[in-house]
Parts: sequence; structure tokens; C-alpha cells
Amino acid sequence: MINEHMMDLGSRRSTIRELFEYGNSRAAIVGRENVFDFSIGNPNVPAPEAVRQAIYAEAAGDPVALHGYTSAQGAADVRGALADSLNKRFGTDYTGDSLYLTAGAAAALSCAFKAIVCEGDEIIVFAPYFPEYKMFIESGAGAKCVIVPPSIADFQIDFGALEQRLNEHTKAVVVNSPNNPSGAVYSEQTIKRLADMLRGKEKEYGHPIYLISDEPYREIVYDGVQVPFVPHFYDDTIICYSYSKSLSLPGERIGYVLVPPAAADSKALYAA
Repeated sequence: MINEHMMDLGSRRSTIRELFEYGNSRAAIVGRENVFDFSIGNPNVPAPEAVRQAIYAEAAGDPVALHGYTSAQGAADVRGALADSLNKRFGTDYTGDSLYLTAGAAAALSCAFKAIVCEGDEIIVFAPYFPEYKMFIESGAGAKCVIVPPSIADFQIDFGALEQRLNEHTKAVVVNSPNNPSGAVYSEQTIKRLADMLRGKEKEYGHPIYLISDEPYREIVYDGVQVPFVPHFYDDTIICYSYSKSLSLPGERIGYVLVPPAAADSKALYAA
């Protein structure tokens, strides 16, 4: 027998994928150069030249090392280099032991959800949201996905609607800033207010509420806009990141989970 729920999910493509396939079919008729595809986040510019040269340099090295297994959490030198980069950019003091390499942000999110979810847990997302969140949360992790409607005026958080949905079953809240699909960036004021609310609810319910920050678009901001670094404002944060957008490398599937040492049960969380 086949799992009917999963068969149903696999038989119904998302709207994003339907648009992508429609673009492919039209390209075969009118030419790829005549199709402007705004469906999935494929790059329309190549990776930076430095990335291309680094890939060539690695390919010219030891092929066994290049294509071999690493430690489960990723090569130690790579994780250390990532920690150094974060420390330089955000004034933190992470080590490679706080980072876990994944196959892009999708895997990072799936790992994070599965790590924290227990029976009866709920995870909150803010609309509009990347539609696969619901599948990752419900089919992947077995939690209930609770949706907070958007604040249409600015696509910041509707805190009244959020408070109505927070309860003792809430295990995590997901933020995606810059947001896919709205493009909105949560302000520092928004992040601080969210952090204050969650700290209060943690005390009220007597358990951690993790703030999972999905950040594949972190670097894609303009006109001097600053993206707040969430761990500066809330200890119980998990960062999920991908280089798919920032370096135009979606097909390479490179990402990570960052579990800051300040997060509740950080060692057990990292192991999970």
C-alpha cells in the first residue's frame, strides 16, 4: 500500500511549479529568450566570478577529497570558515560546532522542524509565506501549521493576530525576511517586539518557543535597507540559510542550520 496522503501531495504540483512548467512549455514554442519566468527562484545572473574560479580550483584538486564523504554535519574547516564569516559580519563568537551543513534551505528547515516537534506541537507562519512551509511542518515534521494573516499595509507582523494564535502548544514561529513572496523586510522594531512577545509567552507556558529565521534572501536588499540579525534580539533562535540566492547557486544545494549556543537546549537541539 502507498501512503495516500503523500501520494496526494505528490500528485498535485504547487502553483509555483505549475507556472514553472508552463514557462518551459512556452519556451519550447517561442524561445527561452521570450519567456520571463517569475515562478521559482532561478537566477537570471551567473554566480560571481570568484565563485566560478573557486569551483574550478577545487575541481583541479584531489577528486577523492572533492567528491568524498565528510562528517555528518559537514567538513570542520568549512563550518569554521562559515563561523568566522558570521562573526566578522555580525560581531558574534560562534564556532563551527554551531553550524550544520545541509542541502539548501529546504533541508535546513526540514531538519529544524523535525528536531523540535513533539506530539501536539504547533508552528506559526506569517502569510504570505513560502507554500512549502506547510508541507514541511505538517507532512514532514507532524506538527500543526498555524497561519497568521498579513498586515496588508506594510507586510510587517500583525501582532494582535499573532497573540490570538500563540498558545501552550506553540513550539516555534517562522520568520522569512526578506520575505518570499512579498519582498518585505522586517524592521528592527518588528523583531524586537516579536522577541519581547515570545519571551513573555515562554515564561507563561514554561517552555522554549523557537524563532526559526529562514534567510536565503538576506543579502538581496537595496537602498541601504538593513536586515536585523535575529539572534541579537532573541536567544532561542535557529537560522536556516541557503547560498542559492546570494551566490546564484540554487542547483548546488548548499545551506546550513545555525544553532547559537544561547538557544535553549542548544547541544541537544544541534544533535537532533
